[in-house]
Amino acid sequence: MGIQLADLEAAARRFQSFQQAQVAAPIEQVVQERLKLGVTNAHRFTSKSERLGVLANAAFKARLAEPPVPDAPPAELPPLLAADIAGQEIAFGDNDLRPIRYLHIALLAARAVGKITVRGVVDEEGDATGFLVAPGLLLTNWHVLKSVDYAVASFVSFDYEDGLDGKPRTPKLFDLNPAELFLADKDLDYAFVAVAPATGQGEALSDFGYLRLFEETGKVDPNRRQAANILQHPLGQGKKIVIRDNYFMEPPKDRIAGSADQNSLYYGSDTLRGSSGSPVCTDEWFVVALHRGGVPRIELVNGKPTVMRRDNTPARQGDSRAAIAYETNEGTRISRVFASLKDKAAAQGADAAPAQAILSRVRAVARDPLAGPVQMATAVLGIPQPLSDASGGTEEKLVRRPLAFFDGATGYDPHFLGAGIEVPLAHMSYEVGRATATLIDSDERELKYRNYSVFMHARRRTAIFAAANVDGKLLWKNVMDGKMPKRPAWTFDPRMDDRYQPDDAIFSNAMQRGHLFKREDAVQGEDEDQLDQADKHSFVITNATPMIGNFNNVEWGDLEDLISDHLQAGHRVSYFAGPIFDVEDKFFNELKAGVPAAQRRKGMRVPTRFWKVVGWVERGQLKAAGFILDQSDEIREHGPITEEIDFGAYQQTSIATIEERTGLSFAVLAAADTYR
Repeated sequence: MGIQLADLEAAARRFQSFQQAQVAAPIEQVVQERLKLGVTNAHRFTSKSERLGVLANAAFKARLAEPPVPDAPPAELPPLLAADIAGQEIAFGDNDLRPIRYLHIALLAARAVGKITVRGVVDEEGDATGFLVAPGLLLTNWHVLKSVDYAVASFVSFDYEDGLDGKPRTPKLFDLNPAELFLADKDLDYAFVAVAPATGQGEALSDFGYLRLFEETGKVDPNRRQAANILQHPLGQGKKIVIRDNYFMEPPKDRIAGSADQNSLYYGSDTLRGSSGSPVCTDEWFVVALHRGGVPRIELVNGKPTVMRRDNTPARQGDSRAAIAYETNEGTRISRVFASLKDKAAAQGADAAPAQAILSRVRAVARDPLAGPVQMATAVLGIPQPLSDASGGTEEKLVRRPLAFFDGATGYDPHFLGAGIEVPLAHMSYEVGRATATLIDSDERELKYRNYSVFMHARRRTAIFAAANVDGKLLWKNVMDGKMPKRPAWTFDPRMDDRYQPDDAIFSNAMQRGHLFKREDAVQGEDEDQLDQADKHSFVITNATPMIGNFNNVEWGDLEDLISDHLQAGHRVSYFAGPIFDVEDKFFNELKAGVPAAQRRKGMRVPTRFWKVVGWVERGQLKAAGFILDQSDEIREHGPITEEIDFGAYQQTSIATIEERTGLSFAVLAAADTYR
C-alpha cells in the first residue's frame, strides 16, 4: 500500500504549527527556558564527565543572549564556573567527539529493539520496529498495531541482526499478547502491547532488557547541537543504527504559551519504511521520542499547499513512500505519551485500566534518570556506590535542643478538619502498643511537636507512625515571599532516651533521613517566628526514617508533592505515615560494604515498605485514601483516582490493608476510604 496523502498533509500541518510556535515565543522566555532545560539536562540526563560542560554551555548561551537574562539562576550553576573555565568547557557544544562508553551503551540499548512483523497483512507496514520499555511491555506506533486484531497477528523478533563475524544471528521470535495488555492512540501514534515471556523454544524475553522511559523534559539540551540516535529495522532488514549527522531541531518549551501543546520532536535522521516505532535517543541513550514518520516538503500549487514528490511534481494518493520529498522526520515526544496515558487513566473509559497498568509498569522500572537509560547496569550518571565505611558518616551534624524548645507543642489535633469531623489518632493493637517507646520518666508515648505527633518503636528505633495536620493557608509559600530559609540542623528529642531514636550513624547520601512529615507541609504559621519554630520541629530525628536516596527523592517525594499541590490551594489535610515492619527487613549492616559477618545482623533495620493514609474534606464529607510504596519503587495495590486530590497514576491501597499490615486501626478514615 502506498502513501495516504491525508496522513502526510497532517504531518506537514503539525510541523508548521511547531515552527510557528518556535517563532512566536517571546525571546526573553525562550532564553529563560533554554537555561532551565540546560540545567535540568546537566543534573538529570548527563554523565558526570560532561556535566560541567553542559552547565557552562547553558550559562554562556544565556549570558550572550539578546536580550540578556536578568535573573539567570546562579545558584544552580557550579560555584567555580569562572568565565575562563567555562570558556574552555563549552568547546564541546557542537563537537561530535563521544566517549567510547557511548558505543557500549548503544549495544545495550539495541538489545531491547526488535522487528515487528504483522502476519497476514499485505501492507508496506507489515514490517516495523518496536522496543521494550518494561518487563514484558513493548512500545511501537498505532499505525503499526492499530487494534488488538493486528497485535494478535503479530510477533516481534530480537537478535535480528548481524553478529561480529558478519553472519546473521539467530532471531528470537516472541508472540505479542494483547489479551494481557494493549493500548493504542491514533493522534499521538503510539501502541503499547504485552509480549510473551518466552519463545516457543524457551528463550527468555528478560535476556533483552528494556529502555527506560522518563516523563521529565530536559533530556534534549536546547543550548547545543545534539544528534538523534535511532535504532531501527529499515525495510524489514536486520537491525541498523543511525548516528551523527542527524540533529534535533530545538525542542518545544512547555512553559511557553503556544509550545505546551506541541507533541512532536523533529530531527534530520535517515530513516526508511520499517523504521516506524523506533526509539529516538540522545547521546546519553535516553529515549526522547517514538519515531512515527517523515514530514513531507510542501509547496503552493495553484494556491493550495501540496505534498511534493522528489521529482518536484505533486504527490498522488498511493504513491510510493520513496517517491516523496521529505523535509525532516517526526517523533512523538515521550513526555506527551505520558501525558496521554495519565489523561486516559483519569477518565472513566475502556482505556483507563490499561493506561493505569502501563504507567505502573513503566514507572516501576524508571525511578530516577541517574540510574541510567537502560535496564542493564551501566553506572552511567549517578555511579552508585556501596555503603562503605566512608559513606556511613553524616553530612549534617545533629544538635541537642533544650527541653524548653518543645514547650507549648500540642501535637496532632483530631478535630483539625472542621466542626463535626473527628479523625482520632490511629489505635494501636496490643502487640504494637507493647513495642512503643515511652518518654523519659513517664508512661506517655506520644511525642508532640508543632503540627504533628510521633510514636516510636522501641526496638526498631523508627517511628511507628507520624500523625500530621496541615493548613494550606498557613504554609510558607502562602504566607512569606521568596524561598524557604536554609534547612535547620537535625536534633535529638531530649524527652526520649537516645536508644529509642534512630541511629544517626547510618545516614548518608545513600541512606537518607526521610521525613515522615514533609518539611514543606510542616512549616505552617501566621508569622515568621511561628514558621521558624515549625521548621525546626520538623527536623527532629524521630521524624526521620531510613530511605534509599532514589526512593526518598522520587517515589515518596512525588506522592508528597501531589498532596502539597492540593494544600497550596489553601485546603486542609490530616495524614498519617509510617513504615511496615517486617521480619525480612535487612539490617543496615547487611547493606553496608566491609562489615564482618559477626556484625552484619546487628544495629538498626531498614524498612522496605512505607504507607500513608490521607484524610480531607470534600463537599462537607470526610474522604480518605491509602497508599503503600516500597523501596523498589513499586506500588503494591490498585485503586481509583480520587475526585478532589488528584493522585494521578499513584494507585491506592485499601486502608483496611494498611491496618492489617501495621497493627494500627483508622476506623474513621477506613469508613471514608475512597478505595473501591
